[in-house]
Amino acid sequence: MDIDRRQVLIGAVGVALAGSLGGVVAGSSPQPPDIPGAGRWHPLTQSLLERARRTNLQRMAPDRNQVERTIRQLADASGCVKPLVIKWMETPTDAHDYLSRFGLDALLDMGTTGFWRRAQPPVPSDVETFDRAFEVRIVANELLSVDEHDRLLMASKLRAKSQAISANASDEEVFRVRAVSSQIGWLETSLADAAAQAVSNVELLLSAGASEGSVAIDHQLMIFASYEQGLLATWETPDALICVPKHI
Repeated sequence: MDIDRRQVLIGAVGVALAGSLGGVVAGSSPQPPDIPGAGRWHPLTQSLLERARRTNLQRMAPDRNQVERTIRQLADASGCVKPLVIKWMETPTDAHDYLSRFGLDALLDMGTTGFWRRAQPPVPSDVETFDRAFEVRIVANELLSVDEHDRLLMASKLRAKSQAISANASDEEVFRVRAVSSQIGWLETSLADAAAQAVSNVELLLSAGASEGSVAIDHQLMIFASYEQGLLATWETPDALICVPKHI
């Protein structure tokens, strides 16, 4: 199946144009960090890092319709055989509380995340290529505030444990709450983290000889675009892909 790569790139341009035309949500944002090693990366990798800088600076309101289109396009290109059901929730806490109601046994039967990891780049054959891709990942982590988003997603798990302790729950109940939260974590994908990895994967793929128009590169671009369009995180269940948007 042909992937409409042009639509992914058009979506990125739309994000930039919306900022220049006044679509940015009001409020001051800190200046993003500089991008080191500009001459070292492939031009496509460099362009993704620049887009990452703009994404966090502009604080655009999420575009749920575009996110859903990109996710479904990614699913089709990845060969998903089951119909994709997308379920939106407003916050990570809402998603955590919803998933908690399934119970530990049901959560354990759901396995682990796989949707965003269907296409992996080759293992680099030399140390220089690995080091360059690793440096790209570090830069992307900072530009996309990966650690900040990870803390945001962790907050609901810590909250559940704290509430159980505050309610004087038994040791067994506190353990169960922690086990449920841990298993929910295995179903979870931080899109900031996935987007940062996608940028690194693009550098690896290009170093291995992939063309900019290849299916493998398109896959990574769609992962990046999903975060760029306002997706904070997803959780995978047998029945639905649960989505939570970034909030301003």
